[in-house]
Amino acid sequence: MNKGLWNYAVKTSEFTETVDFYLDVLDGTILHGGDILGCKYQLIQLGESRIIVFDKAPYEGSGGVGELPDGFLHAVFEVDDFDEYYGRLVRRGVKILMDATVIETDWDVRKIAFFVSPEGVRTEVMQILEKKQKS
Repeated sequence: MNKGLWNYAVKTSEFTETVDFYLDVLDGTILHGGDILGCKYQLIQLGESRIIVFDKAPYEGSGGVGELPDGFLHAVFEVDDFDEYYGRLVRRGVKILMDATVIETDWDVRKIAFFVSPEGVRTEVMQILEKKQKS
C-alpha cells in the first residue's frame, strides 16, 4: 500500500536563509538535521506536511544526474512494501537515479530509492524499517 506523500525536498545554496524562511514565514518546526549520504539537511514540519531542505541532492552525480539548480528536488512517497514497489519500477524499465539503499538517520532506519516518473519528476519511494526512540 502506498501511504502517501511523506515529504518533498528542495535544494538551496542559501541553506540558513532557506531554513529560516520555512521556520519564520510558514511556522515550521525543525524535526531533525545533520548530514546524510554526504548532504547537509534540515527536516522541517509544516502543519501536516514535511519538507527537507538540502544543500545538494543525495543522487546528484549518480544515475546520469549532474549538478542540479536550487529549487524543487523530489517528492517522497512512503510505502508498506518497498521491495514490491521497487520491483515494479525495475520491471517497467523506469529510470533509476539511485538504487535501493538502506539508510540510518537519527530518527529511523529506512529503505529508499530515487527514480524519474514518466513526466520527468524526480521521486523517492521509501519504507520505514525501524523507528528510533526520541532521546
